[in-house]
Amino acid sequence: MAQPLSRVTLLLRERKDELLREWTSRLRKDPKIPQACELDDEDLRDYTPKLLDDLIDSLTQRAQPGTPGGASGQEIGSSESAKLHASHRLAQRYTLAEELRELGALRAAIVDLCERERVPLGGEEAQLVHSALDEAMVTAAVEMERASSAELRRDVVLRELFIAILGHDLRNPLSAIRFAAASLLKREDVAGVVARLVQRIAASNERALRMVEEMLDLTRIRCHDGLPLEPKPVDVHAICRQVIMEFESSHPEYTIRLDAQGDGHGVWDPGRIGQLMSNLIGNAVDYSPPEEPVQVKLHGQERIVVLEVNNRGIPIPPDLLPVIFDPFRRGEQQHEDLRRSKGLGLGLFIAKAIACAHGGSIHVTSALDEGTTLRVVLPRSS
Repeated sequence: MAQPLSRVTLLLRERKDELLREWTSRLRKDPKIPQACELDDEDLRDYTPKLLDDLIDSLTQRAQPGTPGGASGQEIGSSESAKLHASHRLAQRYTLAEELRELGALRAAIVDLCERERVPLGGEEAQLVHSALDEAMVTAAVEMERASSAELRRDVVLRELFIAILGHDLRNPLSAIRFAAASLLKREDVAGVVARLVQRIAASNERALRMVEEMLDLTRIRCHDGLPLEPKPVDVHAICRQVIMEFESSHPEYTIRLDAQGDGHGVWDPGRIGQLMSNLIGNAVDYSPPEEPVQVKLHGQERIVVLEVNNRGIPIPPDLLPVIFDPFRRGEQQHEDLRRSKGLGLGLFIAKAIACAHGGSIHVTSALDEGTTLRVVLPRSS
């Protein structure tokens, strides 16, 4: 013989619509759930009626002898309807806090209904109701985090793809500007003010090209977990001298001193090693007063070559040292006239990626009496 249903089960079954209306009314009045006012009744209820149906069905089955006890609170709270409800709320621009407040409001509406009708909610019934809503909150947190992570990953991929396409497409017109400027500077009838303007165009174009290359390198590093290399036998002393010669030509007001000792031969990607040196020396020039020479040391040891670049500018603040190699980081000097860098803040990030791609390492030290030193250790064979 079937057992009569408990008063709690009968109350929830008979007054379900009233309970849902009370719940939605509370949501619309809650200033901490602003999204609720923008949804119609159907969207606001979403999968909550199904959650209540599962709860009532489980309470009903527990009252029948000889039948399974119905779903547990954990099963109800982690059901497909609970998962869909959480993912829908995320699509409706709900935060996790707002979603949890909704479920908390549902719990309060159930408890208040029982108290109002003087139906005691206790024992196994109370445990089932509360455990179902507790698990629904956990499910909401998990589902919203999963969906947010997936959306973030999609955004990252799209952003990196955009940067790659933009960088690739920008190189063609910038290369055309470089060729046109170089051709004009070779003409005998271009002199005086016109020549200086063309030189300015050429310099600005080179800076733009460097920024494009940095953006493309950033994309390569993040998409391929490192930079691709084309290693071959080279002499880092010769590469360093060439880089310094280029800087002295473009920055005649600066003195760059090279101390090269030991054997500089090894197997590295010459283009990337030149880029690494250019980034480190360029960083030193950017943050060094013109009257202080930039010191570059190359020491060839048995199995490694050590590169050190030192400038005597204002030291890097201690709180910035741990993140100095992060992308888009730039030193904040005390004097704006010392802060001449026009880059994107990717130079040291890319330098570290180049060193790591060769199996090496890079470190920074900075102090008032010793200046700032960037030290790179490169194995002879990457």
